[in-house]
Amino acid sequence: MRIQVLFGSQSDERVYAPLCQSLENVGNVKMEVASAHRHPERVREVVTTCEANAFVAGAGLAAHLPGVVASLTKKPVFGVAINGAFGGMDAFLSIAQMPKDIPVAAVMENQIEILPEILKKAKAFNQGKIEISWNPYRSEVPVLAKTLQDLREKAGVEITWVDPNSPECQGEIVMVGEKPQGKNVCMYICEKEELKNTDLANEFFAVAKTGGAWVGVNNITNFLLQIKKMKEALA
Repeated sequence: MRIQVLFGSQSDERVYAPLCQSLENVGNVKMEVASAHRHPERVREVVTTCEANAFVAGAGLAAHLPGVVASLTKKPVFGVAINGAFGGMDAFLSIAQMPKDIPVAAVMENQIEILPEILKKAKAFNQGKIEISWNPYRSEVPVLAKTLQDLREKAGVEITWVDPNSPECQGEIVMVGEKPQGKNVCMYICEKEELKNTDLANEFFAVAKTGGAWVGVNNITNFLLQIKKMKEALA
């Protein structure tokens, strides 16, 4: 497995140095500092010419780098939200809340140790079905029931429940009031009306700090696409 790491600032070495070291346990790692704003042409050159199976991009503040990388490749992208201001909340939301069809799985800088585990696990993903986890005791809650229905309609393959800590788990659905139970790509879900409440952003951010690699809120398209990209590039 070939992994390209891109960070927006040399000052983020406290994050990318241990990250690269841990990623070397699962693949061949190349690291470069290139800012989406100060070195856009270099970012484009690295992403479009390297032979990476996956990208890990880190940035703080507006944190556009992971999203720019995702716009330039069909390979899976993981974004590290650097704690530059507001406890890293601005960076996390910038990375996680990507538009449909351009997924980035966002992790907080205090959770970077889960990335090698997610990448390693993806090598054994079942190609014939999607095995994901959700709270089985809340399957009848309308927002979760609707999400599962939409997932099954859009996936085009069988979707089955699996324990979140199982090596077969490809993703996890987390409802408001819950926390991720495993080390997986996660989607946060809520009632549409709840998105009008800015307090939800604080809760989402607090949950993200406990674990998971997040593709945003209610973004079924990106959840499925991130899993698909991981299967195609890493399995």
